[in-house]
Amino acid sequence: MKVRCTYLVDFAGQPQERSPWLTVGKIYDVLSIFVEAEGRRLFRLVGDGSSGVSIFRWECFEIVSFEIPPTWIIAIGGTGWIDIAPEAWTKPGFWDRYYFDKDPQAIAIFEEERERIIGLLGDR
Repeated sequence: MKVRCTYLVDFAGQPQERSPWLTVGKIYDVLSIFVEAEGRRLFRLVGDGSSGVSIFRWECFEIVSFEIPPTWIIAIGGTGWIDIAPEAWTKPGFWDRYYFDKDPQAIAIFEEERERIIGLLGDR
């Protein structure tokens, strides 16, 4: 799946003129989709520059390619969230190990799956 950024907001939903994370008009590879129990839909993707991977509001994008990587699964959490992502990323504690612990194994798993997704999506 690929998306084009159409406008910018901060995480609270307030409009922004610029962002260190995203560029209006730029196309991004979607690495996963996360839907919170309350219904907010988010894309996980790698932002601009050294910002790294994060989640971004679905509303800020238009979908330019609907192709879903075959490595994605659907995981449903006990509190009602839905994560559509590579299976390894849906394991309990994965993102804590990746973001907060900087666990080398979690980073390697992330990079392997990210490269697989990007390779599958190509320049379509």
